[in-house]
Amino acid sequence: MTTLLAPESRCAPSQPAAQVSSMWRLFIISFASLYLEIVLIRWLGTEVKIFAFFQNLALITCFLGFGVGCFTSKMRGSILPSLAAITTLVVIVLLPFKPWHSMLSSISAVLSSTPEAALFGAWQGATFASPAYYYESMVVSLLAVAALLILVCIAMVPLGRRVGWYLETAPHTVGAYSLNLLGSLLGIWLLALLAFLWLPPWCWFGVAFVLIMMAEPFSWRSALPSAVLLVITISALALVPANRDAVYWSPYQKLTVHSDGDQQYTIDVNDAVYMTIANASPPFLAQHPELARQYPNSSYDSPFQFAKKADRVLVVGSGAGNDVAAALRHGASQVDAVEIDPLIYAAGRRLHPEQPYTSPKVRLFNTDARNFMRQSNGPYDVIIFALLDSHTQFSGYSNMRIDNYVYTKESFEDAKRLLGKDGILILKFEVRDNWTWIGQRFYAMLTRLFGRPPVTYYADNVGSMLHATVFVESASPELWDGSAQLPSSAFLASHPPGFTLTGNTVPPPTTDDWPYLYHYGHSIPRAYFSVSALILLIACYMVWPFFRPGEGSALQFFLLGAGFLLMETQLVSRLALYFGTTWLVNCVALTGILGVLLLANLYIEHRPPLRLGPFYAYLCVALLIDYALPWTHLPGSATAIGSLLCIAYCIPVFFAGIIFTESFRRYVGRSAAFGANMLGAVAGGLAQNLSFIFGMKALLLVAMFIYGAAGLIHLRKPIPSMTSDEIAQ
Repeated sequence: MTTLLAPESRCAPSQPAAQVSSMWRLFIISFASLYLEIVLIRWLGTEVKIFAFFQNLALITCFLGFGVGCFTSKMRGSILPSLAAITTLVVIVLLPFKPWHSMLSSISAVLSSTPEAALFGAWQGATFASPAYYYESMVVSLLAVAALLILVCIAMVPLGRRVGWYLETAPHTVGAYSLNLLGSLLGIWLLALLAFLWLPPWCWFGVAFVLIMMAEPFSWRSALPSAVLLVITISALALVPANRDAVYWSPYQKLTVHSDGDQQYTIDVNDAVYMTIANASPPFLAQHPELARQYPNSSYDSPFQFAKKADRVLVVGSGAGNDVAAALRHGASQVDAVEIDPLIYAAGRRLHPEQPYTSPKVRLFNTDARNFMRQSNGPYDVIIFALLDSHTQFSGYSNMRIDNYVYTKESFEDAKRLLGKDGILILKFEVRDNWTWIGQRFYAMLTRLFGRPPVTYYADNVGSMLHATVFVESASPELWDGSAQLPSSAFLASHPPGFTLTGNTVPPPTTDDWPYLYHYGHSIPRAYFSVSALILLIACYMVWPFFRPGEGSALQFFLLGAGFLLMETQLVSRLALYFGTTWLVNCVALTGILGVLLLANLYIEHRPPLRLGPFYAYLCVALLIDYALPWTHLPGSATAIGSLLCIAYCIPVFFAGIIFTESFRRYVGRSAAFGANMLGAVAGGLAQNLSFIFGMKALLLVAMFIYGAAGLIHLRKPIPSMTSDEIAQ
C-alpha cells in the first residue's frame, strides 16, 4: 500500500560514484526508451499496414509496455527479454515468404475494412462468403495483431522497469526526472538525424541495441546472447530483395524503385504502388506513335487545355516530376514545384528522362504544400494539386496523415487567393469505386468556394502516366465558356467521371479543425472500435494486477497522463498546420514540449509550490483560452500566428509540468506513479479518436475536463503540502 509525502529518497545515501553511475544509466535507458519507441512507430507503420492506418497504435502499445515495466520495477530482471522481443518482431514481420506477406496484408485489410472510412490498402469491394466467415477472419486478424502488440509491449517492459527503478531510488527526484526528459530529447533527435541521412532500419535497430546494452553493467552472460540477437536482427533487416529493386528510406517513408524499361519507373511507398516516372520525351514519343497520340489525354497533360495561359505554374506535391514535365511541355516559363520528401525529389532529378528538375525554369521547394501556400503571394496561371494522397502518418503522436491539411476548405481558399486573373485550379485524385464519396466531397467543396461546379472528368492510364479523376476550377467564367466549345466539349463527353457527382448525402467538408479527408462523416469508424477494444483487453490483462484506480493518487496520475497526451497531440498538430507537416516540425514540436517540462522542473527547484490547487485552475483556464481564441481569424503572417499559438499552447504544458513533477516528488512509490501516468497516456491516445466526431480543437476541452477531474481528486485527497523545513532539506 503506497503512502504519500515521501522524502527525496527512500534509500540510504549512496556513495557519490554509485549515484553518478545510477544517474548515467537512467539517462542512457531514457535515451534508449524514447529512441526505441520512435523506431518501432516508424518501422511498424511502414511494414505492417494496420499500424499505418491506425496512426497512434504503436505509440499506445509502447506506453502500455513501458507503464507495465514501471509498475513492476522491483522485478528488475534482465534486459534480454527486450532484445529478444525486438528480434522476434523483426523476424516475424520480415519472414522471406511471399504467402506470409500476403497474409499480413490481408490481416490489415480485414481490420481496416469499414464503410465509414477509406483506409487505403483495404480490400476494394471485399466480399465474404457469409457473416460467419467475416467474423472468423476478424478474430484471426485480431489475434495476429495482438501477438505483434504483445511483442512491442515486451520490448518496452524491461526499459520501463529500469526507468522506474532509477526514479524510485534517486536521491534527487526532480533532477532524476530532468535526466529522463533530457535522455528522451536525445532519443528524438538521434532518429531524426539517422532519417535525415536516409539510413535504413538496420542502422536504427543496431543503434537501439547498443543503447539498451549500454544501460546494463557489462557481463559476458548477457553480452554474448545480446550480440547474437543483434546479428540476427541486422541480418533480417539487411536482406536484399530477391528482385534486386532499389530500396531507400527517406525521413518519411520507405521507397522501392522498380525499373519498367525505356527509362520508366514505378515507385512504391511503404510497399504500395504510389507513383511512376513516365517518359514523354520527344525521342521516346517518336519511337511510340500511339503514345504520342494519346498522351495529351493523360491526367498530366489534358488539364492544360482549359488554361488560358500557363506561364506561371504551381505544382503541389510534385513527386518525381511528371506534373512539372507536363507544365514545361505546355510552355510554362516558371514552375514552382513543392515536394515534401527530399528522396522522392532526388529520385526524380536522377531518373526522370525529361529531367524537369534540372530546368532553369523550375524552382523546387522542399517543404510542406500547405505551408508554402500560406507563405506565397502568387499569382499563378495554373495551380495543380497533384496525386499526393499520402500513405504516411505525420507523427506517432497524432492521428493525421501528412496530406490531411492539404485537402481542407482553408487550403483551397489559400489556393484560390494565389490564382491570377483567368487562372485555373486543377485537383487530381484517385477516386476509387468503393469511396466515390471522396470525389463528391471535392466536387461540393469546390462548388461552394468558386460558386460554380468544377469541370470534372476521368483520365485513364496512358502508358506509365497514372489515371485520375480531374477537377478544374476557376474564378473566371472563361473556364466554362471554353469547356463548352470544341474540342474541349468533345473531350469531356468522351471522358465522363466514373461516379455520380452529386448525391442525397454528400459528406461534410474537411476543415483545418476536422481534416479527415478519408472519413465519410463525423463519427469513429467501426474499425477503430475493434482495434481499440483489442488494446483495452491487452491493457486490462497486463495491468490489472498492479493498477489500483481506487487509490486517489493512482487515479490522479492516470488522469494527468491522459490529459497531457491530448495536449501534446494538439501542440504537434497545430504547429503542423502553421509550419508544415514535416519531420523537422514534428521534432521541434516534441523538443519544445520536453523543453517546457524542463523549465517546469527548474521552476520547482527554485520555487517549490506549497499548494497545487491554483495550478490546476491556471491550467484549465489556459486550455479554455486556447480553445476559445479564433486562431484562423487573427491578423498577421502564418509564422507570426503560429509562433503566438506555440507560446499559448506551451503555457498549459508548463502548468501541467509543475503539477506532475511536484506530485511525483511527494509521492512514495514513484515507479507506480510513473506507471499510472503511462497508462493514462494509453487512455489519452485512445481518446484522440474523439476528434473524428468533434474536431481537433475539442480535444482541448477533453483535456480540460480530465485535468479538472484530477484537480477535484487532489482537492478531495490532496498530496500533503511540504513544510518549509522539508523544502529546505
